[in-house]
Amino acid sequence: MTGFIELEGTPLPTVVYVPKGPAPADGWPTLLFLHGRGESGTDGLRCLIHGPGQRAIRERENWPFLMIFPQKPGAEDTWFDLRDSLNEILRQVERDYETSPHQRYLTGLSQGGRGTMECADALAWSFAAIAPICGWNTRPEIGPRLRDIPIWLFHGDADSVVPPTGSTEVEKAVREAGGNPRLTIYPGVGHDSWVQAYAEPELPTWFLSHRLG
Repeated sequence: MTGFIELEGTPLPTVVYVPKGPAPADGWPTLLFLHGRGESGTDGLRCLIHGPGQRAIRERENWPFLMIFPQKPGAEDTWFDLRDSLNEILRQVERDYETSPHQRYLTGLSQGGRGTMECADALAWSFAAIAPICGWNTRPEIGPRLRDIPIWLFHGDADSVVPPTGSTEVEKAVREAGGNPRLTIYPGVGHDSWVQAYAEPELPTWFLSHRLG
């Protein structure tokens, strides 16, 4: 089985990408992707416009993940408020697909970058690593909450939609809490820093270098 499959019966429109070939003995490394404001809706397609799904199309061999693409209905909906629905999706994926319990990852852009920061410790799954892109945080105690989760933040320094402080302040808080976050700032790049971030050759291998015990 390979390619994008509509996951029926979920509380949100959701697409699952299944890599080609048999699953590893431990199950597929699994990546949950949270899209941004502009991809909200109920068509089940716009959630695929940006992000790791596009990388899988272009360089399938470098992104050996089963990927989950939920779509939130409203532009002002927050992923944190939709966490019960996300948990239902995660449980269904875990039931229906061969996924590794040790290799679960979370990433997202803009509103999904915010969702990555705010949902990393609030979902049914624990995540071995997270990568928020051009996001921000509104939940308290971000440093203590994320200090034990490997995190790679990305932002453009010319972002006029979500200022780069959305990432730099989180990086500082996590570091001050005893974590070791990684931060990449792209000079001269605006809000669409996800283009460069998901094209980083090291990103998929960085995810895979982290495992849950």
